[in-house]
Amino acid sequence: MIEITTSNSTNVNELLFDFGNLPDEVKFITMTTPTLPPFHQNKNGSPCAFTLVELLAVVTIIGILAGLTLGAAGAVRRHGASSTAKAEVAALQAACDRYYADNNEYPIGTADPTKTNTPAGATSLFTSLLGSATLTTAPTSKRYFEPKPAMVYTNGSPNYFVDPWGYAYGYNSDKTNAPLIWSTAGGGNTNKWITSWPKM
Repeated sequence: MIEITTSNSTNVNELLFDFGNLPDEVKFITMTTPTLPPFHQNKNGSPCAFTLVELLAVVTIIGILAGLTLGAAGAVRRHGASSTAKAEVAALQAACDRYYADNNEYPIGTADPTKTNTPAGATSLFTSLLGSATLTTAPTSKRYFEPKPAMVYTNGSPNYFVDPWGYAYGYNSDKTNAPLIWSTAGGGNTNKWITSWPKM
């Protein structure tokens, strides 16, 4: 018994001929394996187009994945900005404490906590902690704080400290009591403000 496997039944006779003259007692079992058409081809071998439903499904899936990715990236940015603002508020508070240790008073500031993005208190804080009116000017007194360039608004004199959202840090002190320092966290409602005083 001889088993022949071929992908085309028309080749069977050619394969049998290759064996030459065989006794009549030999029997042949022929098996053919059909060739499957490639993806997106019909049985005749001509290409098929994508259907509108398939294209819409792919576009929908891509849109959902893009939305999830952008939403997660936005949340990460907001969390990073909040963490940076908390660290900067704490650093400014520590710098004010060092200033108080040397001068027996805090830098004076008159910013109104009810108003957002008012640099009035922030400019006096900047001048007191850096000993100069701008970041690039040589200090005329002891420097208590070394800010990163991104933390300073330099398009004016005196400069002032800004939070990661680009708003001025709020600062209020009567020189005697511990100062109030805050970030409006992008100008949102007061529950999201980042402050040097404990939340109630």
